[in-house]
Amino acid sequence: MPQLPEKPELKDFQDYIKQLCIEKGWNKNNHLEIFLLFMEEVGELAKAMRNAEKLYQEEGKAAGFELEEEFADVFNYLLDLANHFNIDLEEAFRKKNEINKNRKWTN
Repeated sequence: MPQLPEKPELKDFQDYIKQLCIEKGWNKNNHLEIFLLFMEEVGELAKAMRNAEKLYQEEGKAAGFELEEEFADVFNYLLDLANHFNIDLEEAFRKKNEINKNRKWTN
């Protein structure tokens, strides 16, 4: 199993997921399969958020989804997708936020 450094940076998380996917054989998934799994996790995160905020709860059903775990699952699949397309997420984040600094936002 891959190991993360004690104080990982974003690249370390991407490398970790890359190695984990290779080790588990998940690296054979194509981008569509990864994206569908990602979207499934986004849905589970939405349900966990809804449950955490006590919105539209179903009677007699336990929450079932842990908010923290669902955020982690979404993050894992985001890292996997970025790896599939050879995107350095830290670099992309920095570039995009530099662009956003000069954008005009309205309410």
